[in-house]
Formats: sequence, structure tokens, C-alpha cells
Amino acid sequence: VVVRGGDGTLHEAIQGLAGKGVRVAVWPAGTANVLARQLGLPFDAARAAAVLAQGKTKRISLGCATDERTGARRYFFMMAGVGLDASVVRHVRPRLKRRVGEVAYWYSGLSHLAHWRPREFTVEANGESFPATYAAIGKAPWYGGGLAITPRARLDADEFEVCVINTRSRLRYLRLLAHAMRGGAPEGTRAVKFVRASRVRAAGAADVQADGELIGELPMTFEIVSDGLEVFVP
Repeated sequence: VVVRGGDGTLHEAIQGLAGKGVRVAVWPAGTANVLARQLGLPFDAARAAAVLAQGKTKRISLGCATDERTGARRYFFMMAGVGLDASVVRHVRPRLKRRVGEVAYWYSGLSHLAHWRPREFTVEANGESFPATYAAIGKAPWYGGGLAITPRARLDADEFEVCVINTRSRLRYLRLLAHAMRGGAPEGTRAVKFVRASRVRAAGAADVQADGELIGELPMTFEIVSDGLEVFVP
């Protein structure tokens, strides 16, 4: 199956393709192309066709988010975010996104942060419980093109890297954003914790996004699907 589009298009496609034994060729287009960039996939048609003809593939694991209220499941390849970024996704204007692409998220994010009121929730992993105002359940090292929120996450790994942030300070969030732009949030601080786990549960009152798409509210459980997807690579 050839999927042409950005991360949102691929996110929709994998809902029906995950675990089905189908090989997927990604032809990048759209607003953001995090998966394509991390796999080193070409953006022009001729080179994308050459990758497909070459026939080399790589199996990547996926995340699966389960809404505990409804039982609905959503697969994701990049990351699930609980809190701030999900709230940003909720408020991104579709017209602005079509006009300026990825910049729309930055514009929405920085303006939204000015009046955002963090709501605390709980993250459970490996038998421990962590208070949080934001959490990223990462399947890939990069998010949004240039942010390293979970820098040690890997597409082919059978576990998440989870970044848990617990602060209500907008200034501290801006500082952490600057760190993420330079390669990763700082470890060993009271506000930030990193955990590796194959199953994560989050409960409380917060929105959830996956691969840049709003998927619902907590409580949710996040699990690894190890045989998730086979993709063509250069």
C-alpha cells in the first residue's frame, strides 16, 4: 500500500493496516513528515518509486492507545502526548494549518501557552506512579520535525520512552522547549523524569493526541504492538 501525505494521513492509514502483514510505502507530503524524515525517505516521486522498486523493508513497532471509557483503540507510530500539546492540537485552526503548514502548530502553541492552565494527572509505569502536567509517550526520537522530547525512543524498539513533566510554570515550559529544540529535555531535575516501559497508563483530566491528531481524553492505556508495520526504506 502506498500512502501519500503527512503524518496525519499516515496515522489514519495505519488504523486499518497495523498488524495485517501489509507492506507500506510512504510517499511524503502534507504538513509534517516526521516518520519520513527519520527513515530517510525521499520526497520526490521518482526517488520514492525507486525505494519501492528496490524492495527493502523494515519492521517498526507501533503504540496503541486504548480509551478506558469506550474501549476504542488508536495506533500511533510517533508519540502520544497528554496535556499541553493535545490542547494545542485542539485549538489549531484548520485554515491556518493549510496556509502555513507546521508553523500553525508553533503559532498556536506559543499563543496557547500564554493562557494555558495545567491540569495535573497521573502516569503509571513499571509499578510506579508519577504526578504530571504533561507526558509524552514516545515511539520515535523526534516530534514535530525538530523537537527531541523522547530522544532515546526508537521506531523498532519494543518499549516507549516516556517523558513526564510536572510543573505549572509557563516559564519553565518555555525553557524545556528550548532544551527540546537542542536535543532533549534535561534529566535529573525535579520537574522532568524519563521512564522506559512497554505499557503505560495515564488517568486524570487531560486531552490526548497521537501523531498530531486529537484522540480523546484520559483515562487511557498505552501499549506496544511489536509487529505493527512493515515499511519500505532506502
